[in-house]
Amino acid sequence: MRMFRVQKLGSLAAFLACLQWGAVQAQPDLIGWESLVRSLEWSPGIEDLESLEPGCVLTPTEPQMDPRRWRIRTPWGESLLGQLEALPLAEHHADRALQRMLADGMLCFRLMEAAADRHRKAVEAAFDDAGLPADWALLPMALTGWNHAYYGPGRRAGPWAMDMTSALSHGLEIRRGWDERHVPEAMTAAAIAQAQRAAEAFPDDPLRQVMAFIRGPQAARGLDAAALDAALLEWLHLFRVILQVDRNFDWNDTHALWMLRDGQIQELTCPEAGPVFFSLADTVPALYGALRMENPWFTTDSIGFNDQRPQLLIPIGAGLRWTNRSDFCSRRPAPMATTASVVHVVGPGDVLGGIARDYGVRIGEIKRFNQLEGDLIRVGQKLEIPGSLGRIAPAPTPAPSEYDTDAPWVWHTVREGESYWTISQQYPQAGLEAIMRMNDVSAEDLQPGMKLRIRPP
Repeated sequence: MRMFRVQKLGSLAAFLACLQWGAVQAQPDLIGWESLVRSLEWSPGIEDLESLEPGCVLTPTEPQMDPRRWRIRTPWGESLLGQLEALPLAEHHADRALQRMLADGMLCFRLMEAAADRHRKAVEAAFDDAGLPADWALLPMALTGWNHAYYGPGRRAGPWAMDMTSALSHGLEIRRGWDERHVPEAMTAAAIAQAQRAAEAFPDDPLRQVMAFIRGPQAARGLDAAALDAALLEWLHLFRVILQVDRNFDWNDTHALWMLRDGQIQELTCPEAGPVFFSLADTVPALYGALRMENPWFTTDSIGFNDQRPQLLIPIGAGLRWTNRSDFCSRRPAPMATTASVVHVVGPGDVLGGIARDYGVRIGEIKRFNQLEGDLIRVGQKLEIPGSLGRIAPAPTPAPSEYDTDAPWVWHTVREGESYWTISQQYPQAGLEAIMRMNDVSAEDLQPGMKLRIRPP
């Protein structure tokens, strides 16, 4: 394990004070949390969920306040909520937090809930098995928006924003190139251990338990509601609003999509578990970022595989460029040369998803680079493909036109609630990409009653 040397300090108390100060600086405030959560809109995971089921995350949502649908909180959660409601400036800070939660069609709420859906079910079960309240699973939503790739001030990392000292005390391995705070199963075990310590130190006091988790036992013992610093007070009221708002929604609505998406992610494993090297020299900026977010436990571009993670996970959009590329194993990439953008002329049947896959970039990158407000593109339109190393997939054979009698098809009439993905499941012989290419209709423009061409069995 990597050794960490600490400079000499005047006393042990000074050293502990230094650690405590680092934890204080690490705690996000309301504006920091909002910025962190909103950045998830362009993350690879959310973009992939939207490509599988358009609108599943980013569709504007109205608040729902039907008490008949409310989920029951644990007694621990109810007690914590009462303590948070008694903090100073409750109405002012709650209004500010709620405004940010409800803005832009509840965008922050939807992004936070969707990110949490990936692992929340397993985490709640693990806390319950350990005899701890499942409501602890709301803490990473308030800390990082449940971003498992998070790394922030105070050397905190992972969805629980755990500081390095606490992580090492729970047996997590942190060394050059590897950080277990980003490994879901390892981090969940560490979070449970941290919560157990807090519960033993402050029984029957959920607020002090939360304080002990995020700032240490000294801060919890000295908790004075009247003397809380403004940033912490603001964040605690944010946590309170999350406790209140979360119960009004069916939070597990994207869990199945995460499972589907994770099943489509490809893997790159080097022979004899040798290292793999990747950098901007090997891919484009958007895919490089996707690789980093999908494999956050590898903290450098030189990956030495281990028993816990014996492969590099390849995001959906990067698969064609990386799969079966054995030359990435045990080879350092050459320095990156400047790459000019590539121009793609939209042809019949082209859709943004297919174009992005063909060039190994992400849909969001094409849309932002070409200032597209939606997914609608037209034949003959010129699109610049940012940072592409060229077309990966061969140019497709033009999709058969409606009048081409040599290319048979069958008609499918779009029903209410159907998407390209759900339609492709009904016609396994055709496949999602082939259906999208045969029909010059973007995913967001599908309407009930439309007729789509489908290759017959």
